[in-house]
Amino acid sequence: MLAQGQPPLILASQSRARQAVLTGAGLAFEALPAELDERAIEMESGLTAPGEVAECLARAKASAISVLYPGRYVIGADQTLALGERRFSKPTDRAAAADQIATLAGRTHELHAAVAVVRDGQVLFSHISIARMMMRPLSGKEIEAYLVETGSAVLGSVGAYQLEGLGVHLFERIEGDYFTILGMPLLPLLAFLRSRNLLRF
Repeated sequence: MLAQGQPPLILASQSRARQAVLTGAGLAFEALPAELDERAIEMESGLTAPGEVAECLARAKASAISVLYPGRYVIGADQTLALGERRFSKPTDRAAAADQIATLAGRTHELHAAVAVVRDGQVLFSHISIARMMMRPLSGKEIEAYLVETGSAVLGSVGAYQLEGLGVHLFERIEGDYFTILGMPLLPLLAFLRSRNLLRF
């Protein structure tokens, strides 16, 4: 899909969901995760707004890889989950996953997904998208059944769910772009790549 003569994009992420999104869109890329202390970057930035934090981390990931690969377009992405003023991180264990789901059940939370493109250390593009997620009321028994069925997979995602899997059963309404929920605002990214003549159509 990339224009002839261009090396593959680089995705600064080990997220299988993000890799699947780019693969599904026919993009040629290499996945080279950035090894960063995200919490330290977040604290140093002084940012607290969920979208701004996600954008800061997306830029930082892409920038870290860009330094190592001159001339290459590097994509960074990040996502935050917020319930009002409270922000969530990935659950550390099964008990934390159960607590997150119980807290979110019956309420609407927001996913803020950011994507950035960096080349030679310069941020060429960044974008933030928001999805609003209404989780249905859940009993303790239902949460336990969900955790049994999903196993350790719940520890890999903030909010302890993956909408593309069994996590979809937790919701009664969703407002927003599906790709935002997966942590990769794809349509704005594709528009940027087209503006750089990196796509054939």
